[in-house]
Amino acid sequence: MAARRIGQYIPDWVKISARVPTEARGDMGRFRAAYESLKTSLESVPAKPETIDWEFYGKNVSKPGLVSSFQKAYEAVTVPYPKDTKSDLIAKREKEMETMCEQLKKESFSRIKEYEAELALVKSQKPFEAMTVEEYLQDHPDLRKQAAEEMKQHIWK
Repeated sequence: MAARRIGQYIPDWVKISARVPTEARGDMGRFRAAYESLKTSLESVPAKPETIDWEFYGKNVSKPGLVSSFQKAYEAVTVPYPKDTKSDLIAKREKEMETMCEQLKKESFSRIKEYEAELALVKSQKPFEAMTVEEYLQDHPDLRKQAAEEMKQHIWK
């Protein structure tokens, strides 16, 4: 049952509140109170109802046949419960999302390594303030070519 599965999750309110903007903390507090209220009411309901002691009522009710007719009527009642058609779909989607998250993590770690290498390269260069234009263009031949083309266009006009 989904309701019982929901009750197993324990949110880390400290982590969640750290991510919530200051102006939304009041809304988060109300959400937390509503969550706790619903969780408490869910926990107060037993998973299975108590069984009825028909023998006790049969001995203590004076009208003959009343308890047995109630028992027959009670046992004849069936409460239709909707079929669970979504749990398999949810589990499948959850596995897909986990796979996607793992792939994103791998891609992110590879990008981090690329960026760290690029950052190390930038840090190994001479400081920009101490560099001359010629030194900068020497390190960036594509910009040297572009600058040369722009100068040709402006000089000959």
